[in-house]
Amino acid sequence: MAFKFANYARFVASRKVGGENIDWHQWMVFMDEPPDRCDLVRSVEYRLHDTFPNPIRVVTDRSSRFALSSAGWGEFRIFITVHLKDGGVERTHHDLDLSRDPPVGMRFPRVQVP
Repeated sequence: MAFKFANYARFVASRKVGGENIDWHQWMVFMDEPPDRCDLVRSVEYRLHDTFPNPIRVVTDRSSRFALSSAGWGEFRIFITVHLKDGGVERTHHDLDLSRDPPVGMRFPRVQVP
């Protein structure tokens, strides 16, 4: 069944960390499928890089296409488990790409940058 995922990202701020400038980005990863495919899904579990607080996040909001928003400074592989309404499970991954600009006019929620 192989579900596809995509992401958008935007630059938030540059911070000096240990004498080095680090660029922080806000990002959103989501199921890149039409509504009828999303209707088959009960929840999506994202496993972020281990450096994130609470790296396992579960999203149940079908109307957002199971979107997860967060912020960070680097790209990494997100491991994804899709829990289907029929009890099935699909596993996949998405490589976060911080160069993927959101569509014009899309708003991200405000985010705190450390």
